Amino acid sequence: MQARASLLGLLAFITCRAALFGDAFSLTRPRQQHNSVQQRQLHHQTKNHINPNIQRQVSHLHQSSNNNNDNPADAIGGDLVTALTRLDKQWELASSTANGKNKIGEWTVMDLKEEDSTTPEIVYLLEPASGAAPSCVIFFLGGAVLGQFPHIAYSTFLKRVAERTNAAVVAIPYEVGLDHFGIAQKAVSRMKSAVVECEDSRGYPSSLPKYAIGHSLGCKLHSIGVAATGIGEELAGLGFVSFNNFGFAETITMARSFANEMELGGGGNTGFQGGGGPAPFDALFDLASMAIGAVGLEFTPSPDDLDRIVKTKFSEDVLNKIRLFKFDDDDLDSSTRFLDCFEEGEPSVSKLPGTHLSPVFLKLGVDDLDLPEEARVMADAATGGFQNASFGNEEVLDTLVEEVSDWMLGKSPRSPSQRSGQKLIAGVLDAEIE
Repeated sequence: MQARASLLGLLAFITCRAALFGDAFSLTRPRQQHNSVQQRQLHHQTKNHINPNIQRQVSHLHQSSNNNNDNPADAIGGDLVTALTRLDKQWELASSTANGKNKIGEWTVMDLKEEDSTTPEIVYLLEPASGAAPSCVIFFLGGAVLGQFPHIAYSTFLKRVAERTNAAVVAIPYEVGLDHFGIAQKAVSRMKSAVVECEDSRGYPSSLPKYAIGHSLGCKLHSIGVAATGIGEELAGLGFVSFNNFGFAETITMARSFANEMELGGGGNTGFQGGGGPAPFDALFDLASMAIGAVGLEFTPSPDDLDRIVKTKFSEDVLNKIRLFKFDDDDLDSSTRFLDCFEEGEPSVSKLPGTHLSPVFLKLGVDDLDLPEEARVMADAATGGFQNASFGNEEVLDTLVEEVSDWMLGKSPRSPSQRSGQKLIAGVLDAEIE
C-alpha cells in the first residue's frame, strides 16, 4: 500500500515539476541547473505569468525538492518510488561480481562513446539465450520514465520475444524531456553505433534483418527518427505498442490514468487505500494543469507537428512495415490518430486484451539475481534494504509476446475472436522493505 501511494505521488510530482520548470526528469541523477538563455527566459516568463497563488505553491514544492537533495522521490516521501533504480543497482552489482563474464541470454552493457569522449553512450544488449548467432536485431525504446530502465521494466517482454524469434535486442535508455527531437536524434545515433559495434566486435552480418519496436512515447521517438533520417527503408519492420502522441497538457490525463490503473489493481489485488485518500495527488495534478495553461509549454514536435511529419515523410513502403499493437482497455493510445494521418496505405493493427502498461512485467529481487552469498550483503546495503518488486499480468504479456513474435515472423494480425476475449488488467506494484 505504501508503494502504491509513493508511486502515485511520484507521477503527480513528475508532471507538476515538468509543467512548472520544464525539467528533464531522471530517477538516477540529481537535477542539473539550467544555464541556457532560452531556459532562463522560460523561467522568467513563468514567474511573470503564473497566478500568484500558483507561484506560492510552486515555490513550496521547489523548496521541498531542494531540501531533499533535488531527488523528486524523496520530495514525495517514499523510498519505493525508486524501485527501478534499486533493481538496477542490484543488476549492476550482479554484473560486477561476474568477473566480466555475462551469462548467455542476459543483458550486457555496451558503452558506445567515442574514444575522445568522456560522456557514456549506454545501450543494453541481449543476445540469444541459446548461444547461437542471432537471426535478427531489435532496437527497443520504452515509454517515459520506464524507458530509462528498459533492461529492468521491459526485460521479461523482450526476453520472451527474443527467445521466440532468436533475436538480439538493443535496448536504448533515455531520460524524459520536452525536446523529443533531441531524444530521438540521440536514439538513432546509438542505434547506428550499436550496429557498427555488433558487426565489428561480435561478427554480426550486415544483412541481419533489423526491427524497431517502441512502447508508448518510444513509438513517437522511433517515428521521429524514421522521418528525420530515412532509416525506415533499412528496417524490416516497425512495431508500435500503445502508440502515444499526447500533447504536454494531456500528460495530466496520462498521469491520472496511470494512477487509476495502479489504484484498480488486478488479479484479486486491492487498489491503493491510504489515509487522506487521493486528494494530495489530485491537488498536484490540478496544480500542474493550471501551470501548463499559464505557461503554454509543449513537446517538440507537438502532436499536430508529428501528424504533419509522418504524413509527409512516411512512404507507402514504410507504412507497409508498420504493425500497431493496440490494447482494448487503453485510453492513452493514439493509434487511431496515427492511422488517420494516411489516406493511402495503412499499417496493420493487432487488437489485444490489456492496458497501456501490459508490456511491463516485473518480478525481480535479490533472490532472482545470480549473486554469491557474500555479495548479497553488499546488495542489501547498496539498495537500502530493498528486496523485490512485482508488477503486471503475465497472461496478458504472453498474448502480446505471441502477437509481436508472429508479426516478426510474417504472420497477419489475429482477430479478437481467435482469442479468449477475457478482459485482463495489469497488476500492481508491490515491494518489500526490511
